[in-house]
Formats: sequence, structure tokens, C-alpha cells
Amino acid sequence: MKDLPAKRRYLRLIIVIGLVYLSMLLLTSCSGGPSSPEDLEPTEPRPGIVFTSDRSGNWDIYLIQADGNDLTQLTDHPKVDADPDWSPDGSQIAFRSRRDGSSDIFVMGSDGSSPINLIKDLPDSRDDEFAPRWNQDGETFSLYTDRFAPRGNCISGFHQIAMLLFRDGNYMLDLFDTIAGEQYSSTWSPDGRHLIFSSACRLPGFQLHVYDTETGETLKLNNESISHTHPAWSHDGQYLAFTKNINKNNEIFILDLNTYDQFQITNNPAKDTMPTWSPDDSQIAFVSDRDGNDEIYILDINGSNLVNLTQHPADDWYPSWSPVGET
Repeated sequence: MKDLPAKRRYLRLIIVIGLVYLSMLLLTSCSGGPSSPEDLEPTEPRPGIVFTSDRSGNWDIYLIQADGNDLTQLTDHPKVDADPDWSPDGSQIAFRSRRDGSSDIFVMGSDGSSPINLIKDLPDSRDDEFAPRWNQDGETFSLYTDRFAPRGNCISGFHQIAMLLFRDGNYMLDLFDTIAGEQYSSTWSPDGRHLIFSSACRLPGFQLHVYDTETGETLKLNNESISHTHPAWSHDGQYLAFTKNINKNNEIFILDLNTYDQFQITNNPAKDTMPTWSPDDSQIAFVSDRDGNDEIYILDINGSNLVNLTQHPADDWYPSWSPVGET
């Protein structure tokens, strides 16, 4: 019995050493290797539409031109690569991937080269991030995350809008001090000041809200008791495309941000969703299953000249149109 205190001291020492070692691992996981898009080897800005597809038997990211030519597979990994989004200059692509264990945010060159993990959680982490959206400053992202506990009295709220910020040589996550709820899609204004996102909190479906990064104020954009999701701000800042659920079916609408008038540009019994703007704001690319499976389509913003861009039996999702036009 006289050895018990010594054993306890030894056990405490082992625990302290273990905690210090774990902290070192956490710091190492967040600091090793490239940590910023600026660390990537430079690649040329590229035109085209990136999207996610399981046509290879796994979710990877592809690039296709707006005329349907030059289909290129940009990622080829046994783990999920999805949710691509172009950098403001069209030279890089942000996406989420499970290649390092959890769902982290990556950036790669416009040709799929040199992917780097901006978050770098431990492989067994259960913290996941999704749907990065690049701000015009070139180094800030919005995304949604399940890393933080649900807030407020919402029925749900496990996925919340946050910002991925570059500070002191590394990226950090900052939860928006805004309304709580289940949130999962967002878009930045062209000047980088405002963020529009979808959120559901004791409401009849998802509603669109606009967050002012300078004042911290959040305003609701729509007052209809039906879901509004997948907002996409036009490059000229005048319009917002989004998915609206009408009679249990998704259609694409455009909202004039000056007059707040809205008009419908798709009208089909199939679902139409996930809009993204062409570089000159004259067309919308979107996802539809009107031909039997999810594929990428393009149409003019007046609803004319519909084109099926991808024609493959696999599903194609999450299109993002490069801000760079074809030359």
C-alpha cells in the first residue's frame, strides 16, 4: 500500500505526457505542408464548368467546356471529391474531399494539380466541412460545418455556415454570429461584403438570408413558406439565381436584387437545381433529372435554348462555372 501514491504520480505523469503528445499531433496536423492557396504552383486561369460525377465508380471532379467538348477528369482518388468552386480569377478550384479521413476543404490548380488540405484534421476526426464558396478576396471561404454544437432553439442545426479565414500562416474556422439553423448553401456578393445563405430553423423549409460582414446584421430575403436553396449571385451583382420548391418540385428562379421581382426560368416535372452563372451572366448551368438521371444543363436566363451538357448514365452534380470566358 505504501507504493500507491508513487503509482498515482506515475500515472498522472503518463497522462500529462500523453496530452502533450496529442497536442503536438494536433498542431502538426494543422501546420505541416502548404497551408494557403498562394503556396500552390501557379496554373493558368481556365474556362469551363467543373462538376462532381460518379461516372468512374467514385465521386470525382470533372471539367467540361460550355460547348460540351474537352471533358477532363481533374481528380482521381478512391475517396470522395466533391463540391467544386472556382477561385475569383479562375486559376484554382476549391473542393471538399475525404482523402485525409474526414471531409476537409482542399484547393487545387485549375488543371487538378497539387491539391492541398486547408483544414488538415486528424484522420479519425468526425468534424466535417462541405461546399466551400470562394470570396473575392481570394483567401476567404464560406462553407457549412458540423464542427460546432447546434445553437438556439432550432429543431436542427448540425450543419452551420462558417468562414474559413487565413490567419497567422494557417486557416481557421469562424462560426458566423448570425441566426441559427440547419444551413448548407451560400454565395458571396461580387464585392465580398455580403453572404447569402439558406437556413431552416422552425420555419417551413429553407429560407434565404443575407449576412453583412461589416455590420454583422442578417436579413431574410424571402417571405414565402416554401424552400429556397442553392443561391448564386450574378457577377454584376444585380441578380440572384436560386432553387425554389414549388408543389414539391424544384425549379430555378432569378431574383432582381434592385426591384426584388423574381421570375421563373425552368418549368419541368423533373427537379431543376444548383444554378451557376456564365462569365457574362447571360446563361445559367444547373442540374436536372429530366432525362432520367442527374445531368448538367445550360439555358439562357430568359429560359430559352436549353442544352444537355453532360450525357452520361452516371449522376453529375454541383456545377460551378469559371469566371473566365473562352477566348
